[in-house]
Amino acid sequence: MSSTLSSTPALHRINFCDVVIGQRFYDPISAEYFVKQSATMAAMVTGIGDGTVPDEFEADDVVGVEP
Repeated sequence: MSSTLSSTPALHRINFCDVVIGQRFYDPISAEYFVKQSATMAAMVTGIGDGTVPDEFEADDVVGVEP
């Protein structure tokens, strides 16, 4: 487990395909939060992201969601 994911508060690890559209999740690769927009796209909502620029994710990418 990466130190970045473990330093975020109580996140459950799941695959991107299991995130519900509209749900906020944590991406351990970028160390930022995103909101899922479609089966393959999400928009960053922390850091430099304002929720308007989509980013592509693979179905099996592991992300973190709050319980």
